[in-house]
Amino acid sequence: MPLVDLLGQVQARERLMNMIVRGRVPQSLLFTGPEGVGKNLAAILFAQALSCRESTNGDACGKCPSCIQVSRKIYPDILTIAADNQQIKIEQVSEIQEFISFAPLVGERRIVIIKDAHKLNHTAANALLKTLEEPAPTVLFILLSHRHNLLLATILSRCLRLSFVSLQKSVIVEIIQLQNLAEEYGEVGAHGIAEAAAWSGGSMGRALFFLAEGNLGWCSGFIEKFSRLPQETLLAALDLAEVAAQFEEREVLFFILRSFLHDALLAARGVVAKNPDAAHISALSWAASVALFAPLHEQRILLIRQQLLVVEQAQAINVNLKLAFEAFFTAIVTGTS
Repeated sequence: MPLVDLLGQVQARERLMNMIVRGRVPQSLLFTGPEGVGKNLAAILFAQALSCRESTNGDACGKCPSCIQVSRKIYPDILTIAADNQQIKIEQVSEIQEFISFAPLVGERRIVIIKDAHKLNHTAANALLKTLEEPAPTVLFILLSHRHNLLLATILSRCLRLSFVSLQKSVIVEIIQLQNLAEEYGEVGAHGIAEAAAWSGGSMGRALFFLAEGNLGWCSGFIEKFSRLPQETLLAALDLAEVAAQFEEREVLFFILRSFLHDALLAARGVVAKNPDAAHISALSWAASVALFAPLHEQRILLIRQQLLVVEQAQAINVNLKLAFEAFFTAIVTGTS
């Protein structure tokens, strides 16, 4: 797949291609933007274009040995680092340092892709900073993050930032159809694809999650129960906390809660009525739950959103998530949030 076929990210794609054509590729790049919008794919396609032996107009041919190796994730001059148990650790940075200490085996440079770079722990971040300060001319770092504000300011200052945007629903539907992605999830028709796109919040990764059987129904039912908490009992809050704590896809869970409170706040302010596109989620079932929650006072919704942020941040330090959710949901029921 050539870089030119990266859909929904026109500005980032054009900047990357211009770097290759002009021969001005910086040594450290930072791809920022929401989750699941193509940052990782762009990094791979950019690496492929840089490594291609038959490159045309700054893009990969997709057929040469280098392109095939990159697509199969066996290219010897690319190293991908991902978080281990919610952290990128010093051992992984040591692996990076060893990798870049050797000359490229096939191409002109060694490429290091760091997923969720904001998950670098303090020791690892400082070690990486020293590496970024004096990079070898044959090394390219590509950092990916949807929370770049958590990175050290000194790391940010050494990277050229490219912003990626949320995907339009039409683009998500187009990608699913062009790549026949829905086939992997069984009998999913046009309506199912449209619903997954509506719930995705502009993220291709979440759209695929919602295509899987049962996931959309679970989230819809969860949000419906959450929207009724201000009128519910403490028992309902405790039951919902247990359900939330047992749900394995935490990123999705916190996304739908954040998005729900965002849309409820806009609805409380009358923004959604004037501009429906301002809402994070456009599904009809979602809108009904938002309308149920929106009558709460605007300041109270803001407070609930702040408390959710505390819970989300706490999960990174291995707190008892069930107890955190119990406190959060109970406060909504009792009106103390």
